[in-house]
Amino acid sequence: MSKLIRLALAAGAVMATLAFTGSALAAYQPRLIVTSLTNGQNKPTTMLLEHLQTANDDATAKDTIYAPLGYQANLTQAPGTKIGDVDATLILRQGGNATADASGPVVVDSAANWGPQAMACTGTTTHESVWRLDITVAGSPLRVPIFVDHSAGADATFSSVKIQFCLQGPIGTPAGAQLLDAFFDVQGIFTSPANTQDRVWRAVMTPYVAGSPNPNPAGTVESQAVVPGKVAFSARAKSLKRGFVLISGKVLINGAGAPAAVQFYKPSNLTKPLKTVRTARSGAYSWKKKFKKKTVLLVVAVGVQDLGTCPAPALPGVPGGCVTATRSFGAAAIVTAKPRKKR
Repeated sequence: MSKLIRLALAAGAVMATLAFTGSALAAYQPRLIVTSLTNGQNKPTTMLLEHLQTANDDATAKDTIYAPLGYQANLTQAPGTKIGDVDATLILRQGGNATADASGPVVVDSAANWGPQAMACTGTTTHESVWRLDITVAGSPLRVPIFVDHSAGADATFSSVKIQFCLQGPIGTPAGAQLLDAFFDVQGIFTSPANTQDRVWRAVMTPYVAGSPNPNPAGTVESQAVVPGKVAFSARAKSLKRGFVLISGKVLINGAGAPAAVQFYKPSNLTKPLKTVRTARSGAYSWKKKFKKKTVLLVVAVGVQDLGTCPAPALPGVPGGCVTATRSFGAAAIVTAKPRKKR
């Protein structure tokens, strides 16, 4: 189910970005999108994290993601443990700017295997955990290490966990591959805060100098991602006359109606929804369909919004300040459509 919501959120994120940027794109306006798949607080949760750019953006050299205060994190998984999956889109700068999709597992690795890369990326070889993204680009395997630690020092005043990774490209990668978006989930790592307040994740991102293998520290910017404090999603089925069934419910964020796409799937086929509807301003949605027999349905609600302005003050020492902000969520429910029996 996490993969389904991950892909739906990725599609929604791309549309939100296109709507926000229009035709006048800046040279570097990356986005951080963070989604929790658990509505309850103080419970283990699957986190979906996305690094999102457009084809007109400069390539990213480094991304540092900060989890807000209040999150607990278990970073003790043994090397070789699979903790999630990744779906990525790349643009091939040496391949006519064609795009390519890539996917693979997220696996815990040993920090001892990434000493030189860790030093070059983070300035130290000591890290509590290393997550490795395994994908294939233009037929060549590519492993991307992510260095993860509980926050310390000044970082601990505003964050609980620090996640750092550095990227190659488009110079030095197969077919000049440059990352456009990477959406990966991590399971069994984070426990959500006990309160029901909105949480602001942050990412500090540094681009490459255009056409160069050298990072551009002066171009560093911040992106913020809001995880709503409380998401409520309901779905119910009501049998009507002549075999029709009405499936309806609401999507609420912090008690208010939320804009979302609601998709209906048969659990036996999660590749294409039977129907997609949008919520009303109140958060309500509905779909009426004729069913021949009792049918179990998976109902998925996803929402991705560009907020336009950053909800929190930018971190000090970031030359470009905070340039983008998003809010996203995902939720799912199962309902059974039962057409009335003919008399």
